[in-house]
Amino acid sequence: MTGVMYLIWLFFTLTTAGAQTEPVKTVPTSDAASHVARMVDPIVPPLAKAVKIGGKVKLHIIISPSGDVSSFTVISGHPLLVQSAINAVKQWKYKPFLEGETAISVATDVELDFPSGMSETESAVRNRFFPIVDECGRLLKGGKYSEAEPKCRQAVEISNSLPKEVVLERSDARSLLANSIFFQRRFSEALPIYEEALNLDKGYREPDDADLASDYANLGRAYGVTGGLAKADELYAAAVKTFRAAIQTLPQMTENYSRRLQRTLNEYAQLKEAEGQAEAASGLRKQANDIGPIGSH
Repeated sequence: MTGVMYLIWLFFTLTTAGAQTEPVKTVPTSDAASHVARMVDPIVPPLAKAVKIGGKVKLHIIISPSGDVSSFTVISGHPLLVQSAINAVKQWKYKPFLEGETAISVATDVELDFPSGMSETESAVRNRFFPIVDECGRLLKGGKYSEAEPKCRQAVEISNSLPKEVVLERSDARSLLANSIFFQRRFSEALPIYEEALNLDKGYREPDDADLASDYANLGRAYGVTGGLAKADELYAAAVKTFRAAIQTLPQMTENYSRRLQRTLNEYAQLKEAEGQAEAASGLRKQANDIGPIGSH
């Protein structure tokens, strides 16, 4: 499962605090729309704009007796757009809903539409890209590295037809291709492809993005097995720092990110031993052990 898919899972299940203690009346979307007193349009996030991500975000909201949006649940929407939709809806104001003469809380669904700015040509390229990259990932997950390689190469070639500002698809395809080559033990060949993926992502991903941490770890591993221990050390340190930042930023993803951090710490410990730094290796293994057992799901 890719980082983007994990984010989609996260945002689809994200809810705010403040659940109601009594049943809340549900009103149709059309009725709620007629009560809107103030509507704030969402701002398209710069990254979504850069990669031309658009579409609809659907939220289930609770409107308080005073007409404020008191809580929400994300029903659907691209993860790059969800937070912007939430930020907008939290500023919406409704005329109170009355039951008799008493203002009450109500629940309803709202949908916000984000333009994609995507041409038909780009859309066609994406429609070719995603089935291929999914097949590449499926074969890798099954350990069929030699079968995955041509599919992954095809994904990279198709991604090159996307606009230059579309980075994440291009970097993901390169990471998958590098994995297919690395696990066939062609380490030196994989290294520059991992380097390309990292350089693409560094310009777009935030410094607390777990997928950026994986980029650092992948490249560190490749440098380590090809003898570039000092460079590998630098990259593993960056991976650990980035995974820790990711856990702080998205505590809902702690289990997944901690599992990836734990694996990276153990690899980093092996590197330190190869560098003759036994004490540092021991410290890294202790950090990994302190994370404890992590369930897999």
